[in-house]
Amino acid sequence: MVERKYPTLKILVSGSLHLPEHIKDVISDEVVESVAEGELLSTVARKSYDVVMIGDNIEFLKSIKHRDPRPEVILFGDGQVDVVDALREGASGCFRTEVDTEEFRRLIERIRELVALRVETATLERELTRKYTFSGIVGRNPQMLEVFSFIRRIAPYYRTVTITGETGTGKELIARAIHETSPVKDEPFVTFNCGGVVETLIESELFGHKKGAFTGAVADKKGLFETARRGTIFLDEVGELPLSVQPHLLRVLQNGEFRPVGSNMTLRAECRVIAATNKDLWEEVKEGRFREDLYYRLTPITIYIPPLRERRDDILLLLRHFLSLFSQRTGKKITGISRPAQRLLLSYHWPGNVRELENVIERAAILAKEPFIRVEDLPSYMKEDFQQASPIQPRLTLDEVVRRHIQSVLKRYDGNRTRAAQALGISRRALIRKLQKYSID
Repeated sequence: MVERKYPTLKILVSGSLHLPEHIKDVISDEVVESVAEGELLSTVARKSYDVVMIGDNIEFLKSIKHRDPRPEVILFGDGQVDVVDALREGASGCFRTEVDTEEFRRLIERIRELVALRVETATLERELTRKYTFSGIVGRNPQMLEVFSFIRRIAPYYRTVTITGETGTGKELIARAIHETSPVKDEPFVTFNCGGVVETLIESELFGHKKGAFTGAVADKKGLFETARRGTIFLDEVGELPLSVQPHLLRVLQNGEFRPVGSNMTLRAECRVIAATNKDLWEEVKEGRFREDLYYRLTPITIYIPPLRERRDDILLLLRHFLSLFSQRTGKKITGISRPAQRLLLSYHWPGNVRELENVIERAAILAKEPFIRVEDLPSYMKEDFQQASPIQPRLTLDEVVRRHIQSVLKRYDGNRTRAAQALGISRRALIRKLQKYSID
């Protein structure tokens, strides 16, 4: 058994507090700082302490915990504050005029153990974040780990890949990860939003044009397929590509050839193609909005990115990741998120997925007055959604809750067991066993 090494405690003492000599002896080996009572709250907010010692003032205790919930607060006084009330408000100890040395020593030892555990936990969390980060994408959910594994397998060999998933799930990040894991990672990665350019200019943007090819073409221009060289072109929202342009893309995918607008010269496309869409392309084919032959050319390999609500076990990892990025970009130090705020973030349904989560955390970090993000820093619509969410009926048994949840997920995926198993984070075989156990048709 490895013996835990206890760190030296950082203790802040209110200047108005006069500690007995025998108590000072107990903490003589710790780092002790004393500040005037009027400066104590700002000091707590600005620095990081393991212990804060104050007088018999429960409102002061609340203020300290509001600014930073991490320090262990110890109260000393003449009995004006009820001990139970102080402990309920977050005090670690509450001593009367006569302070028992051994009792105080035991409290300090417990705090040392707690601080050591926190240090170990923080180290473990950093290691977990590194372990579950793939090319800048954070995820430990089984579905995401399978995506990472799949990328590693296809990256050396693919020519065309299509990424599907809801808006905000990180399809472009996945595309960049595929490129950076491939043999052409040192070649260009160029992006094109198929729904962000007027129809008459799409062909020119993709394939280039010759001077005079149309009004406004005052010089020759390279298209993105030529600019990408041997690298990768990323066609975002490919489902928005107009029918009039789709044959030109099909030709590139079939023959590897294209012509700039207004030119008789055929050029070779040497780049790889990654497409992304938040639409069901097969439904678009059936509705006549997408060519069937282009569909098959684009989808020899398809990667599905699950929405955030199906990978809630990634949320805490993502929170730490985004807070770290925010601190690096702005220099503002946000050390964590309060427990109530975490519960709200974990319960929210995230229609905007990872992109919405990042925006919410950046907004909250900017607005936060203290080093911790609190519920009041989060958007009002999230708090309203949390308050309106109906709790699980208390009379249901655990088996009934599980059965209903499985039925709900199956219904969402029209009975597709493979997709339902992915959403539940279990194997298809495990899902079948549960269907049999709970008598689900």
